[in-house]
Amino acid sequence: MNTPPTPHPVHTAPLFRPRFDIGAQRIDCGREPDVATHDAADRLATWPLLDYSACEPTEDQAAINRWLAAADLCERDILHVGTGNSSVARLLAGKVRRIVSVTVAHNEWEHGNALGLPQYSVHLLNKHSDDFARRFEAASFDCILDNNLASFACCQRHLERYFETLLHLLRPDGFILTHWLGMQWTLDIGVDDVEPVWQLDAGKLRAIASAYGLAVERQDELFFLRRARTPHAGAIKP
Repeated sequence: MNTPPTPHPVHTAPLFRPRFDIGAQRIDCGREPDVATHDAADRLATWPLLDYSACEPTEDQAAINRWLAAADLCERDILHVGTGNSSVARLLAGKVRRIVSVTVAHNEWEHGNALGLPQYSVHLLNKHSDDFARRFEAASFDCILDNNLASFACCQRHLERYFETLLHLLRPDGFILTHWLGMQWTLDIGVDDVEPVWQLDAGKLRAIASAYGLAVERQDELFFLRRARTPHAGAIKP
């Protein structure tokens, strides 16, 4: 009598359960984001979409830079998501302990590394990718800059991964800085079907932040995200 073979157990990925709801339709795009994810969109665009290495800072980035110029960031470690023309590094080099930047644009990566600025490194990474999530040590940064936290969000699963990574990288007293104008931008040229829901406003930003224990404070068009504190811990100040 032949004994039927014992079936091997089937391992399935855990079901993704969203941590917040702001109306996204694409919960899981089913593919791993990488640097080349938006190359097709870049080829169709008639304006700089990915590569800002030869451009002046955008209005929102310029506003962030003005705040940085007036802030006391001595001995702080800075992460800049979206390298652009390395304006943040050129502004802060020699004034902070370390500046790390990430970009999906090869020209931005090459331009930033060619500057030879002290304590400045540029990494070619998609911020939604697992590679980015694993690249840096926990609690590595005091200040994380991203003028559009939801930019190029392919789905909720990968945007949630990005926020989980930011929380992992942020030191206990650190902060994330973004800008209202950047939050308003979404890719709208019909490539990869980026959802309009990722055009953020203050309410959406607070809904997302609260899912990760972050409090949001606004200074004009700048938004600061920090770990929420108890009422006895004092006010949260940017």
